[in-house]
Amino acid sequence: MSVLITGGRLVTEIDSYHASVLVEDGRISAIGRDLAAPDGAEVVDASEKLILPGVIDVHVHVGLELRGHRSSDFLTTSREAAFGGVTTFLTYATPEKGQDLEDTVSERRSQAEGRCHVDYGLHAALVHWADRTDDEIVALIDAGIPSFKMYTAYADAGLQSDDEELYHAFLLAAQHGALVEVHCENEWMINQKIRRFVGEKKLTPADHAASRPSYVEGEAVATVLRAAYAAGAPVYIVHVSTGEALEAISEAADLGVEVYCETCPQFLLLDESKLAGDDGQRYATCPPLRSEAHRASLWEELEDGIIQVVATDHCEFTAADKDAGATDFRKIPMGLPGIGTLLPLMWHHGVGGGRMTENELVDRLSTQPAEIFGLHPGKGTLAPGGDADLVVFDPELEVTISPEILHGHADYSPYDGWPVKGWPVSTMVRGEWVVRDRELTGSPELGSFVERGKVCQWPGHRAAQAE
Repeated sequence: MSVLITGGRLVTEIDSYHASVLVEDGRISAIGRDLAAPDGAEVVDASEKLILPGVIDVHVHVGLELRGHRSSDFLTTSREAAFGGVTTFLTYATPEKGQDLEDTVSERRSQAEGRCHVDYGLHAALVHWADRTDDEIVALIDAGIPSFKMYTAYADAGLQSDDEELYHAFLLAAQHGALVEVHCENEWMINQKIRRFVGEKKLTPADHAASRPSYVEGEAVATVLRAAYAAGAPVYIVHVSTGEALEAISEAADLGVEVYCETCPQFLLLDESKLAGDDGQRYATCPPLRSEAHRASLWEELEDGIIQVVATDHCEFTAADKDAGATDFRKIPMGLPGIGTLLPLMWHHGVGGGRMTENELVDRLSTQPAEIFGLHPGKGTLAPGGDADLVVFDPELEVTISPEILHGHADYSPYDGWPVKGWPVSTMVRGEWVVRDRELTGSPELGSFVERGKVCQWPGHRAAQAE
């Protein structure tokens, strides 16, 4: 199918200009001011609209089982993604005890087959370390999965890695061109606090946040960065929420560590006061929401380029799932929905709020995620030859966020009732409309597994290098 999109203003990571976009055979074949429509082509008038590269959410949890509850599956997650302008997301292949990585990846791909409206890729989780071999890690890199998730917490679930295991993974990553991303919290400190809180019967959602103070993230980030420095490997820190973590990241970057990091809309837009309300459990996540001072630090470092990516850590449960732990945070399935609101919230509060330019928004939501995680040049920008993953965005459309317009799994949103100005109206994946004029038009058979290539591509530190 050929599509000519006319009248819109294209926004890339470096430029904004009026032009038409010609899509043929799933790719952008031409960009120009006076393009002629081929015979039989669909012509779409995007006047008064923006044409953006499809958003890439690199931190999404699909079908995660926590506390006896299961988060959104590929079908509902990808549907919500499509309505929100997300054309590719990366989720996790996490093996059970005794399961190898290849079988885990096959299982995840089977779950997604025919049930994904947008493209997806996988991070492999290096958990249950005694079961892992170097060969299976290298084999996954060759199979298009060049990123690996590790944890400094969650020992009871078999997810935690110690310093030696982290260092070994970093050595492999440096040798074979992979990227290790790490969830950083000091579990020993957390467990000490939880034991005391349980004894004192302090089990509210606010107490959960108090059990994971900001310094437990900062300490763990510093430890992980030292291991990456020693191994000479790149490292990616997920869901940064604290000033202490940012300080450690900035210092490591000054020392020459190739460090990348993300933050999430919830840490930019919500604060810990939400946890003290009657529905505080619905805002509970790990790491927890922080104070206004941490929020200010995150916005500052996002602007300065120390934070290269905004992702969601999307982990979507229903209100009933979350409410099961209202009086005991140990029973709350942690995580927040976010994939459907990533683009509009960052446009409204980032661009509209004067905290970032429209080019910086594209850079943090599309281009640098593609460069860092091996999706570039096929995805992440608007250029001839690239995948026709794009979003028609109405910067003047005023919408009030509600679960109904997100089309996801959850019957609540942490941003329910928030007014925003600017909303995606149509989403295209590889030349096919998935959402058209805010109506679902694409099949769940459209989304495909994406084999990724070279990670940490230049200019991954574009904003920081520009200073």
